[in-house]
Amino acid sequence: MPRTFLLLLLPLTFGCATTPAPSRGAAPRQVASAEKQTLLTLPEILQRMEASPVKYSLGEKDSPPDGWADTLWPQRIEPLPYARVVREGGNATLAPPYSDPESERLLAEAEPHFQANRFDEAAKLYARATEVCPKCANAWIFRGDAALFAGKAEEALGHYRKAAEHNPDDYRGHFFQGHALSRLGRRAEAREAFATALVLNPRLPTLRKLLKMYPGFGLVITPDVMVPRGMAERTETGVSAVYDGHYGTAWLAFAACKALWLGEPSHRKEMTGSDSDTQFTSTEELECLNAVLTGYEVAKEQKDADAAVPDEGLERMERIVEAGMADMLVLFELASRVHPQATLTLSDDVRQRLRAYVLEFVLLERD
Repeated sequence: MPRTFLLLLLPLTFGCATTPAPSRGAAPRQVASAEKQTLLTLPEILQRMEASPVKYSLGEKDSPPDGWADTLWPQRIEPLPYARVVREGGNATLAPPYSDPESERLLAEAEPHFQANRFDEAAKLYARATEVCPKCANAWIFRGDAALFAGKAEEALGHYRKAAEHNPDDYRGHFFQGHALSRLGRRAEAREAFATALVLNPRLPTLRKLLKMYPGFGLVITPDVMVPRGMAERTETGVSAVYDGHYGTAWLAFAACKALWLGEPSHRKEMTGSDSDTQFTSTEELECLNAVLTGYEVAKEQKDADAAVPDEGLERMERIVEAGMADMLVLFELASRVHPQATLTLSDDVRQRLRAYVLEFVLLERD
């Protein structure tokens, strides 16, 4: 059983806690900004489709329970485990974490002790591993685990902080700090640490499981905002757009936008400088996000029967757009699907904006 999942089982009490992958060293392509682009309105999208020689079809289709996210944003890049970011001359590349053969040997020797709950014995070997390789984050994390399972949360916190110090781009050091801080009852600090972990690994399933398992931590991760109920795909004769009418006609607008980006390479080139549809670009996602919200507003104004019950996800999306965080939504929920490490090579200022997004809209205190 993976170490992170073992940690979820630690007893707790509360007192008052389709493109080929790049080479290993290549940095993920940063998400393009659409700030200087003029996004098409929904009427403009429909006008271009009507005037196009491409044959478009539109129909209704039941969507999967989680929408068509896996179809629209499949993972295309294989992550480099526990990567660290190397920044040189304005460029950022991903590199493997620091490692040392002797340190790894000691970690392997300690593992049977850890699995057998002989945490003091494991801790001795983990301590030697950190002495052999002080900058090996993995050794510090394992040393922290032994302390945490032995009931020494404060000591574990120090070891996890060392891991984050030696590789601040590895989400684990921050995640485990949050875990230790939660057990110490330091909820505000735990939330800050967990937020950093989510910036580095937006789809971190272990954190979601941890917070569900321990509601006493006082934190909750909100569901995805973007659960697409519309999509488009090429056919032998043109482009087919489909939407799930059970979720309102707003998704018809989203499907039309996606169809336009598939069927009109000239539009893609106009907006991004390239007519290739194998690259993820936030410009497309922002335009289609704008389309679905426009469609939602039209439906509400017309008091459409489909809009009688407000769509919680689209209502949240509207609040995010009003807060000027639409680009962060795209980064956090969509880009991270295509490339799980898309956020690692972002500049510090963008990381800080993403962190602000997480704290305002994703990682919330329980009511």
